Amino acid sequence: MSEVLQTIVRLSHGGHIRLQVQGSGPVVVLCHESPRSSAALLRLAGHLAQNFTCVMMDTPGFGYSDPLPLAQPEIADFALVVLELVDRLDLGPVPIYGAHTGAAIAVEAAVQSPDSVSAVILDGYAIFNETERDALLAHYLPPFLPTLDGTHVAWLWSRVRDQFTVFPWNQLGDGSRLGYGPPKLDHHHAVVTDFLLAGDAYRAAYAAAFRYNHFEPLERVQRPVFIATREDDMLFEHMERARGLSEHVSLTAMTSDRGEWASTMKRLVSENAGYTLLDARAIIDRASSLQGSKRLIETSAGPVAVRIDGDGSPVVLLHDMPGGSDELRGVAARLGRSHRAVRISLPGVDVYPAAPNTLDTVRDLAAIIAEVIGKLGVQDAPVIAIGASVAIATELPGVSKLIVVDPWTQISAASSDMVPDISPRWDGAHLSAAFWWARDYDLFKPWHDRENQKGRAIGNDLSAERLHNRFRSIVVAGDHGLKMARNLYRCDAAGNLEASGGGIDIVVFDGDPDCDALASWAIGCVGEDHVHRVSRQTVPLAQMLKGLLA
Repeated sequence: MSEVLQTIVRLSHGGHIRLQVQGSGPVVVLCHESPRSSAALLRLAGHLAQNFTCVMMDTPGFGYSDPLPLAQPEIADFALVVLELVDRLDLGPVPIYGAHTGAAIAVEAAVQSPDSVSAVILDGYAIFNETERDALLAHYLPPFLPTLDGTHVAWLWSRVRDQFTVFPWNQLGDGSRLGYGPPKLDHHHAVVTDFLLAGDAYRAAYAAAFRYNHFEPLERVQRPVFIATREDDMLFEHMERARGLSEHVSLTAMTSDRGEWASTMKRLVSENAGYTLLDARAIIDRASSLQGSKRLIETSAGPVAVRIDGDGSPVVLLHDMPGGSDELRGVAARLGRSHRAVRISLPGVDVYPAAPNTLDTVRDLAAIIAEVIGKLGVQDAPVIAIGASVAIATELPGVSKLIVVDPWTQISAASSDMVPDISPRWDGAHLSAAFWWARDYDLFKPWHDRENQKGRAIGNDLSAERLHNRFRSIVVAGDHGLKMARNLYRCDAAGNLEASGGGIDIVVFDGDPDCDALASWAIGCVGEDHVHRVSRQTVPLAQMLKGLLA
């Protein structure tokens, strides 16, 4: 099977969109359903990639795409994003495949710019009547906001399970029960992961699809429209509502057999293929000129997420485990006023699907980070390593200036044995375990030593958003992240620090229960003059880092 390549492009309005691209041949654009990401399209792309180049976009607000900067975006606004990508990458005219919400986006794109679209292939097309639409808008899309008590985590698992039990998901009862399914546990978990990536932004595209007048574009469209729906799709009965609307619209009913589904979609794409012949690499190369501050860097272990703040001299930031680069957003924003703060996610964290399970040692991890640093051209930049990432930073070649912040793992030998099991379970306990790992990390030091007198200094404002970002990173990284955490926790970085010959400062958090012990350890590695105490809060930490970088 051909390789899936990924990139992030910056749109004309300043937002970023993730693309996944696979295959070679005539181009086809694939648009996913809500609340998924382009990860939901990989199965279809795998069937098409031998003959076609599949361009899969995370709809704005989902996956790794930024939400649209609109208070109430409509389907027409999402369609404009697809058309901008087709235009700026010079792909058209192309067939556009869309599933559910993606189907509405696809047909609207054909209405807006028929010269860019050769045909539209709709895998489940919603046509709600007024009563159905009003009920969905009123009850189907409750806010999904982080909480400190984890109630949003329990709600999410229940929401996804109910989605595969009844339609609408919020009407549990015999009259709403689906006549098929549910899918396997790993599929439930994949939907949860995409839901976490979207967060509360999931409501925007969903609501736009519910408000959309699905009849009207089918009457106006001047390109072939193929509505092909499986009998185990909740929108199967909707297909008949489109019968006779236009001579351009064809209907195809399919059984639940996935082989029939794949062959039908392949036939429709083949019969309506455009004339642009490209492979995945060529499209990724074209997209390289559209990069912004949010990027995916290709490495030998898969894509690594990078975020860049500011335009000054570069400084590289590596986050702790558990955690992700979002936790460094506040520090990076302040450093970005005088530097170019480059936040590099550890391999397999903050990007989904996760990197292949080939990173067996800390040295392997360091090699991937060095690869990213090289591709970004910041080899001479100072490095700031937070927490467990000290193990990686001390293995990086040629680092002239290293600042280690809170290397707590170096005096917490038991932590590698306390990493929780987050293997998916039908009762959702894996999400609860991930949440409490993230929450206890903010309250105790180390997180598994849950004694109140050893609690961290957290002030009076434990952030639900920060906690949720860490929880999300744990879930996204999955088993790969657990393995990486255990490796980092077991690593003794003292020898590398002592042998460095200078250029290293260590910062410890005043008020943390391990502050004195960690300071003593740090003095033994780099000397008292290079050990500094500071509050864990963002502003004083950023100010100290700026001073050490000066």
